Amino acid sequence: MTETRKRFVLLGAYEALTEKETFCLKEANFEAVSTVQAKKARLLSELQSLDDQETLEIAEKVAFNRRLKQLQEYEKSNDALLVKLMEANRSESKSLSKRANSASQVKKAYGSAGNSSGLKRALKDKA
Repeated sequence: MTETRKRFVLLGAYEALTEKETFCLKEANFEAVSTVQAKKARLLSELQSLDDQETLEIAEKVAFNRRLKQLQEYEKSNDALLVKLMEANRSESKSLSKRANSASQVKKAYGSAGNSSGLKRALKDKA
């Protein structure tokens, strides 16, 4: 496989992984997102190591750069979605923390006053 052909194959694989990343983000499957991003990093490293700039024809450069620009927009969209999900998770975490604190306060307030063993003993022989 020529370096130029390899460049386009790697770009296609990177595009496919970016689509998979979008799907995983929409499903909030962060474990899979991490795996996909690791694969993308390896592909990017391979793309950067290619030394075929002089052999690329003008039409190939234009096509590659066009796809690269679309890919950058797609990744910007993924980044925005990730930020939105992270904000939602942070907000939910704060809310859960507040609820847990409230529940703890209620338990303290009613738990010590609601000791029912004294009440049971007092009513035991009254019936």
